[in-house]
Amino acid sequence: MEKNKNLGMSTMEVNELVKLILHHKKAYYGGKAEISDPQYDRLEETLKALIPDHPVLSLVGDGEESQFRKISHNVPMLSLAKTYELQDVLDWAEGQEVMATLKIDGNSLSLVYESGELKIGKTRGNGREGEDVTDKIRWVSECIPKIPLNGHVEVRGELYCSDSSFLELADEMVARGMERPSNPRNIVSGILGRKQHQDLARYFNFFAFELLDSTGFAPFTTEVQKFESLQSFGFKLPDHKLCPGPDDVSSYLQFAQSFMEEGDVQVDGVVFSFNELAKHRELGSTSHHPRYKLSFKWAGETAVTVIQDIVWATSRLGIVTPVAIVEPVYLSGANLTNVTLHNAAHVSSYNVKVGDQIEIIRSGEVIPKFLSVISSSPGVSKLPEKCPSCGSTLNFDGVRLLCNQNTTCPAQISGTILNWIRAVDIEDLSDKRLQLLIDHQLIRTIPDLYRLKMEDFLKLPNTKEKMAQKLFENITASKNPTLAKFLRGLGIGGLGQASWIEICRHYGTLSGVRTLNATDLLKLDGFADKTAAAVVEGLERVSPIIDELLSLGISPVESTEKKGVGVLSGMTFAITGALSKPREYFEELIETNGGKVVGSVSKKTSILLTNESASSSSKAKKAADLGVKIWTEVQFLEALQT
Repeated sequence: MEKNKNLGMSTMEVNELVKLILHHKKAYYGGKAEISDPQYDRLEETLKALIPDHPVLSLVGDGEESQFRKISHNVPMLSLAKTYELQDVLDWAEGQEVMATLKIDGNSLSLVYESGELKIGKTRGNGREGEDVTDKIRWVSECIPKIPLNGHVEVRGELYCSDSSFLELADEMVARGMERPSNPRNIVSGILGRKQHQDLARYFNFFAFELLDSTGFAPFTTEVQKFESLQSFGFKLPDHKLCPGPDDVSSYLQFAQSFMEEGDVQVDGVVFSFNELAKHRELGSTSHHPRYKLSFKWAGETAVTVIQDIVWATSRLGIVTPVAIVEPVYLSGANLTNVTLHNAAHVSSYNVKVGDQIEIIRSGEVIPKFLSVISSSPGVSKLPEKCPSCGSTLNFDGVRLLCNQNTTCPAQISGTILNWIRAVDIEDLSDKRLQLLIDHQLIRTIPDLYRLKMEDFLKLPNTKEKMAQKLFENITASKNPTLAKFLRGLGIGGLGQASWIEICRHYGTLSGVRTLNATDLLKLDGFADKTAAAVVEGLERVSPIIDELLSLGISPVESTEKKGVGVLSGMTFAITGALSKPREYFEELIETNGGKVVGSVSKKTSILLTNESASSSSKAKKAADLGVKIWTEVQFLEALQT
């Protein structure tokens, strides 16, 4: 039997691999994906190592004859080259300006407009010709520009279904006697592939990212200009950020990873593109992908386990979130028992319940995430109707369960105050002691902390005079936090310490921060539209609390330090593993002493900070491979004293 020289696979085995790839392509584009994206990527990578130019690698769609009319693309809609390594992105960019864009997990579309009217909507297909889906696209309001485009114009982008829209769509499909879709990732291709029910496309959204004129080129000189023009016509754009250098690339990847955890839109990576369009023409394309674009995805390890319980908890923002307690499984160097189920919409749409066998993924050293149900136990998943903290009736906003009718919800009160305690470093005031203060009706708000007297602590069980005095003094000592700590303690927009430090450096004073607007905030590194709006709204909401704290003698220290000044100036830090204090504490020390914190290790990283001498994390392994220095917490603190 003939063997392949590279990997020792026979021709028959290669054919079986191709057959398997085609099978999973069909399942994916039929809306019934059977394996995760990383598992599918590994199949393609194996074939690519054997036969780099095999036709199935450039095939878009399931390879079967379509029932729709085919339309050619004047400019091919190619796939993207991808990598899982930050260093690959930096090597490819060579220090030039690149545009970073969230990679939306939907279906690529080409929309052709003539004299302001949508004439053709077509899928990517095999990259050279797509399928005519104009009748469905006319139902998608975001595909109709608010300002007519003159002449012949082609707009390309991604058609997707948000988590909130998916739940409504799924209910309507069941009401029509159709099978309930399994998830929002594949439903777009499933609806586009149907001849009936065209109007269901009204549940879809569209992000534009490309604009071509009749010559087949973008009529601009930069990606920035292209995005500005698309926005001026009224198209929605995926979150994007111009990255002038390596640190900006790393920062955007950190933002994207956070968005993947919390966003309402399915995102499976980041697309980088050279900002200068002349560079696009210079580099050109291969038969498979453009050389001027690169897709970054997080390599994650997956595993299968069984749900033993589902626990719902109320956050300080009133969001009731689900966590699955699973049979212990070893993944990415850790023994895991908890898996996030994202939100209520995910639990409903995937029908997640106790006894289900599920696939999970852990990437980027974050809490493992639910991917899919492998084997479903009997029954139907149920969402809680009452807040697990206060018993109030919950409201469902299409994605999340909210406890928003009870201003005295204990979880929200304690969570809000505990966030302040941790942010401004009030020592010895644990969450248990805090709960006792709340239970004894001594405090209900953050300002109430500063109304407490020493004798109030003596009212708590098992609290002696010495501890009461200590607690009182620790609270008093927190009246002069840094401005960044003060703002983080208010719990606005869910921002971390590094983001508040960046804001404080730009605006300087509390009065300056209170006058910021979303437009100015978007100019700072790492701030997207949604985050900027949340910060502005949050500042307005907590304005009375700020005034109350100031009246009680809390006076935040307005730092005058400038970026890049300090004993850590020019040094880049990554952090892994548990430290003696919250990670934000060390991030602030690094930033205020002139250093910079990044989310991953590269050859440009100066120090990896960890207390785990034998860490098996991906960051520790990468640091060892690249010869990056590894500091313990003690070494780090000693460096600050030099």
